[in-house]
Amino acid sequence: MARAALDAASSNLVLSHESAALVWGFDLWRGAPELVHLTTDRPTGGRIDRTRHGHAHRLDAEDVTERHGLPITTAARTVADLACALPFDEAVCVGDSALRSRAVASELLAAALARCGRRRGTAKARRVLPFVDGRSESIGESRSRAYFDRFDVPAPDLQVEIVVDGKTFRVDFLWDGVVGEFDGLSKYAGDQGGDAVVREKLREDALRAAGYVVIRWTWADLADGRLARRVLAAVAIR
Repeated sequence: MARAALDAASSNLVLSHESAALVWGFDLWRGAPELVHLTTDRPTGGRIDRTRHGHAHRLDAEDVTERHGLPITTAARTVADLACALPFDEAVCVGDSALRSRAVASELLAAALARCGRRRGTAKARRVLPFVDGRSESIGESRSRAYFDRFDVPAPDLQVEIVVDGKTFRVDFLWDGVVGEFDGLSKYAGDQGGDAVVREKLREDALRAAGYVVIRWTWADLADGRLARRVLAAVAIR
């Protein structure tokens, strides 16, 4: 769809926003967009039709590159554009994924946003970009971090290694004595699902025996404030 849209477009258009994120291989919370996102270097004139979402924004030469033979916004500019355009938690998912993939270094993001100029969403983007963290290993972990931020839960340490009886366990989140684990549940599917359940049970038992409180959650737990209250209560009694 992206190639077809570019072939039918004028030569000054480049892939951007969600479409650029897909070409870069970044995770999108809501998956592939229905429309192809393109940007032209002009202050106004964006439009949406049946197959394309055309954006009109300033584009410096250093914000444009080529990938897989397609003209595209750079990784840094793609993250900056989506930090402006998407809700905070969705933008965090993209930014975390971009850093995790090593397609962009964090110090390049602020510069890319500065080149965007004054446009809608920049105030939110200035909050998103310092928040993103490549140590988040999945959309579920990124969404969890944004969730905890929304409910004023103290920021946890990420991907911490804990040694118990000579065994090293890496945990998704760690507060003071409180381990947090996001369960996407996919690891429990298939023929090896039963073995995974047993391994997780033994791992959790070892952490609890060492004095850690272990709190697990799934996608459904991110829908309201109950999980945040559990974490805050556990942290408060440590």
